[in-house]
Amino acid sequence: MALIDDIEFYGRAVTAGEMTRDAATQALADASEGGLTLHGAGESIDNWQTRRADYRKGLTRTARALDEIYGLDDIQP
Repeated sequence: MALIDDIEFYGRAVTAGEMTRDAATQALADASEGGLTLHGAGESIDNWQTRRADYRKGLTRTARALDEIYGLDDIQP
């Protein structure tokens, strides 16, 4: 499962009252295999509803920067 899917899964579980925030934060940090600290996992849980759009925006910015640096026009996130 992609990290964003895990974020949304655990975020929904906390919102629905199926998990505590602390349990979801630990589970997300573990599932990320070193990609998120506990702090980062907790912040992602708190903002799970906008995280996918945030990631997409960041990837789009990065793709545009790479296009400019390398003179490309076909890099897409």
